[in-house]
Amino acid sequence: MVSDNEKKRYSVTLTTAYVKALDQLIEVGIYMDYQDAIRDALRHIFQYHVLEPFSEKEPATPEP
Repeated sequence: MVSDNEKKRYSVTLTTAYVKALDQLIEVGIYMDYQDAIRDALRHIFQYHVLEPFSEKEPATPEP
C-alpha cells in the first residue's frame, strides 16, 4: 500500500482517440498537461463512487 505522501508512477496505453481528446483539452488551456487531465479524471471517478477523501456526498445512483 502506498502512503498518502508517497507517489507512484503508472504507465497507461491510450488509443489515438483518447490522445487526440487530451491534446484538445491541453491546447485550449483547460489542462496544463496529460498528468493534470488524468488526475482530474480520476478525481471525478473517485467522487462519483464516493471514495474518501475525494467525496463527502451520498453514493451516486446508477441510471437505468
